[in-house]
Amino acid sequence: MPMKSSVADPETPLYCARIEAVTGEIYRFAWYPHDVVMSNGDVYVADPFYKPSDLSGTADLTPSVFDSQGFFDATGITRNQLISGLLDNAKGYAFKTSWAAAPVKDEEPLRKVILGAGEIQDEVYKLEHMSLKDALNQTVGSEVCAKCTYVLFDETLDGDVIASDRSRCSGPRAAPDGPVIGDYIVTGAVTSVTSQKVWQDSSRAEAEGYFNYGSVKWKTGANAGLRSTEIKSSLADGTITTHLAAYYTIEIGDEYEAHLGCDHLRDGDCYTKFNNNINCNAMPDVITREEYSKHGTS
Repeated sequence: MPMKSSVADPETPLYCARIEAVTGEIYRFAWYPHDVVMSNGDVYVADPFYKPSDLSGTADLTPSVFDSQGFFDATGITRNQLISGLLDNAKGYAFKTSWAAAPVKDEEPLRKVILGAGEIQDEVYKLEHMSLKDALNQTVGSEVCAKCTYVLFDETLDGDVIASDRSRCSGPRAAPDGPVIGDYIVTGAVTSVTSQKVWQDSSRAEAEGYFNYGSVKWKTGANAGLRSTEIKSSLADGTITTHLAAYYTIEIGDEYEAHLGCDHLRDGDCYTKFNNNINCNAMPDVITREEYSKHGTS
C-alpha cells in the first residue's frame, strides 16, 4: 500500500514547482521542453535555465533542504522582487505529475518548503528551500531573562500568526487578557522625507518613543505590498526612523500603517503602555551566572 495518497505515472514523469509569495504573487516552473498547461488551466513555464538541486530526504526528522537557481525575469522573478523582500517567507511546492495525459496540479506532492536566504550572482539568483520539518528541530523551552521573551501581540502587520509559545503576552487563547494588535494600529501619510530610513508624518501627536520597537508597513507608493519594517525610534514631531531602509523611494503622500512596540521590561512598556504585567515573564531580579559563579573574595 503506497504511503502517498496519489502517485503519478512513473513511466511519464513531469516535475513541477510553484512559489507563492505572502502578497499573493505565484511563480510556476516545469522541467519540460515547453510550457505546460495543467488540467485547471494554470501555466507552468518551462525555463531551461531554472535548475533545482537534488531532492533528498530521510526517514527520521532531519529536514531536507534544496536550492534552485535561474536567470532573473525568465520566469517572472525580478532582481527588485528578490532584494526588496517580496519573496521572504514565501511557500514553495514541488510535485510530480504525468505529461502523457492532462497534467494535474499537486498530483504527487514531493516537498512543501519555506524560502530561506536568497543569493545573487550577476544575473542569476539562487534560492534556498527549507523543509517545514525544520521547525521541529528548533530549541524549545522557557528562558530565564531580565527582559520578557514573549513577542508582542499574536500576529504581525503582515498577517503572520505568531507561535503560541512565543506570543503569550495576550494570555490564554481561550480567554485573551492582553493587548490585541487591531487596537493599536494607526494609519497616516508621509509629509516629508529625509532618507529611505527617516521620514515624517507631521500629523502624529504621540509622545517621543511611542512607536519604538514597533513596525510600519506601506499601504501605497512604491513599497506597498512589501514586508513590514521594524521601527528604531520615533519623535514627538512625527519623525520615524526604521532599522532597515525602504527598498524603493519613499514619496510625500505615501500611506502607511504602524503599531507601537514594547521594550519588554517589567516596569517599562509592559506596564506603562499596556498594563499587562500579569502576562510578563521578565525576571530582572534573577542572579546572573557571573554572580553565582564568582569565587569568594576577602
